[in-house]
Amino acid sequence: MIETEWAVEKQIRHFAMLNDAHDHDGLAAMFTDDGSFARPSDPDTPIIGKEELRAFFRDRPKRTTRHVMSNVLVEILSENEVRAHSYVLLYMPDKVLVGDFYDRLVRRDGCWLFAERRGTLAF
Repeated sequence: MIETEWAVEKQIRHFAMLNDAHDHDGLAAMFTDDGSFARPSDPDTPIIGKEELRAFFRDRPKRTTRHVMSNVLVEILSENEVRAHSYVLLYMPDKVLVGDFYDRLVRRDGCWLFAERRGTLAF
Protein backbone atom coordinates (compact mmCIF):
# COMPACT_ATOMS: atom_id res chain seq x y z
CA MET A 1 0.00 0.00 0.00
CA ILE A 2 2.70 2.51 0.98
CA GLU A 3 4.76 1.53 -2.07
CA THR A 4 1.77 2.21 -4.34
CA GLU A 5 1.10 5.60 -2.78
CA TRP A 6 4.77 6.56 -3.09
CA ALA A 7 4.99 5.42 -6.73
CA VAL A 8 1.87 7.39 -7.68
CA GLU A 9 3.06 10.53 -5.87
CA LYS A 10 6.39 10.19 -7.66
CA GLN A 11 4.62 10.00 -11.04
CA ILE A 12 2.68 13.17 -10.24
CA ARG A 13 5.88 15.03 -9.32
CA HIS A 14 7.71 13.58 -12.34
CA PHE A 15 4.95 14.91 -14.62
CA ALA A 16 5.51 18.41 -13.19
CA MET A 17 9.27 18.22 -13.78
CA LEU A 18 8.91 16.98 -17.36
CA ASN A 19 6.29 19.66 -18.03
CA ASP A 20 8.67 22.41 -16.87
CA ALA A 21 11.45 20.87 -18.98
CA HIS A 22 9.24 20.84 -22.13
CA ASP A 23 9.88 17.11 -22.54
CA HIS A 24 6.94 16.20 -24.80
CA ASP A 25 8.13 12.64 -25.41
CA GLY A 26 8.58 12.02 -21.70
CA LEU A 27 5.16 13.45 -20.90
CA ALA A 28 3.39 11.37 -23.55
CA ALA A 29 5.14 8.23 -22.27
CA MET A 30 3.49 8.75 -18.87
CA PHE A 31 0.04 8.02 -20.36
CA THR A 32 -1.74 4.90 -21.50
CA ASP A 33 -2.29 4.65 -25.27
CA ASP A 34 -5.83 6.00 -24.83
CA GLY A 35 -5.02 8.28 -21.89
CA SER A 36 -6.50 11.75 -21.57
CA PHE A 37 -5.24 15.06 -20.25
CA ALA A 38 -7.20 18.25 -19.62
CA ARG A 39 -5.31 21.40 -18.66
CA PRO A 40 -6.48 23.24 -15.54
CA SER A 41 -7.24 26.28 -17.68
CA ASP A 42 -9.42 24.19 -20.03
CA PRO A 43 -10.75 21.24 -18.01
CA ASP A 44 -13.62 20.41 -20.36
CA THR A 45 -11.44 19.91 -23.44
CA PRO A 46 -9.32 16.81 -22.90
CA ILE A 47 -6.64 15.68 -25.31
CA ILE A 48 -7.03 11.93 -25.83
CA GLY A 49 -4.46 9.42 -27.05
CA LYS A 50 -0.71 9.18 -26.60
CA GLU A 51 0.16 10.57 -30.05
CA GLU A 52 -2.28 13.47 -29.69
CA LEU A 53 -0.80 14.20 -26.26
CA ARG A 54 2.75 14.16 -27.67
CA ALA A 55 1.72 16.65 -30.38
CA PHE A 56 -0.10 18.85 -27.86
CA PHE A 57 2.88 19.07 -25.52
CA ARG A 58 5.31 19.54 -28.44
CA ASP A 59 3.32 22.27 -30.23
CA ARG A 60 2.21 24.48 -27.36
CA PRO A 61 4.09 27.75 -26.86
CA LYS A 62 7.16 27.39 -24.66
CA ARG A 63 7.21 29.41 -21.46
CA THR A 64 9.19 29.42 -18.26
CA THR A 65 7.22 27.62 -15.54
CA ARG A 66 7.60 25.79 -12.28
CA HIS A 67 4.84 23.41 -11.26
CA VAL A 68 4.75 22.58 -7.55
CA MET A 69 2.60 19.60 -6.58
CA SER A 70 1.32 19.09 -3.04
CA ASN A 71 -1.36 17.58 -0.81
CA VAL A 72 -1.42 14.38 -2.85
CA LEU A 73 -4.08 11.90 -1.75
CA VAL A 74 -4.12 8.45 -3.31
CA GLU A 75 -7.14 6.15 -3.23
CA ILE A 76 -6.26 2.56 -4.08
CA LEU A 77 -9.08 1.01 -6.12
CA SER A 78 -7.33 -2.26 -6.88
CA GLU A 79 -3.85 -3.71 -7.28
CA ASN A 80 -3.61 -2.05 -10.70
CA GLU A 81 -5.77 1.08 -10.47
CA VAL A 82 -5.77 4.19 -8.29
CA ARG A 83 -7.33 7.62 -8.14
CA ALA A 84 -5.38 10.61 -6.91
CA HIS A 85 -6.11 14.24 -6.08
CA SER A 86 -3.40 16.87 -5.73
CA TYR A 87 -2.94 20.62 -5.56
CA VAL A 88 -0.85 22.41 -8.16
CA LEU A 89 0.84 25.79 -7.88
CA LEU A 90 1.97 27.05 -11.26
CA TYR A 91 4.59 29.76 -11.07
CA MET A 92 5.17 31.90 -14.18
CA PRO A 93 7.16 35.13 -14.51
CA ASP A 94 4.02 37.26 -14.47
CA LYS A 95 1.55 35.30 -12.32
CA VAL A 96 0.81 32.34 -10.08
CA LEU A 97 -2.12 29.97 -10.60
CA VAL A 98 -3.57 27.57 -8.04
CA GLY A 99 -5.50 24.48 -9.02
CA ASP A 100 -6.20 20.80 -8.62
CA PHE A 101 -5.51 17.62 -10.54
CA TYR A 102 -7.84 14.64 -10.49
CA ASP A 103 -6.07 11.55 -11.78
CA ARG A 104 -6.74 7.94 -12.55
CA LEU A 105 -3.66 5.81 -12.99
CA VAL A 106 -3.30 2.18 -13.99
CA ARG A 107 -0.37 -0.16 -13.56
CA ARG A 108 0.94 -1.65 -16.79
CA ASP A 109 4.02 -3.88 -16.79
CA GLY A 110 4.89 -2.66 -13.30
CA CYS A 111 4.68 1.07 -14.20
CA TRP A 112 1.97 3.52 -13.16
CA LEU A 113 0.55 5.40 -16.15
CA PHE A 114 -2.03 8.16 -16.34
CA ALA A 115 -5.31 6.93 -17.82
CA GLU A 116 -6.98 10.25 -17.00
CA ARG A 117 -5.50 13.52 -15.79
CA ARG A 118 -7.93 16.42 -15.37
CA GLY A 119 -6.93 19.78 -14.00
CA THR A 120 -9.06 22.63 -12.69
CA LEU A 121 -8.25 26.15 -11.51
CA ALA A 122 -9.22 27.37 -8.05
CA PHE A 123 -7.84 30.88 -8.69
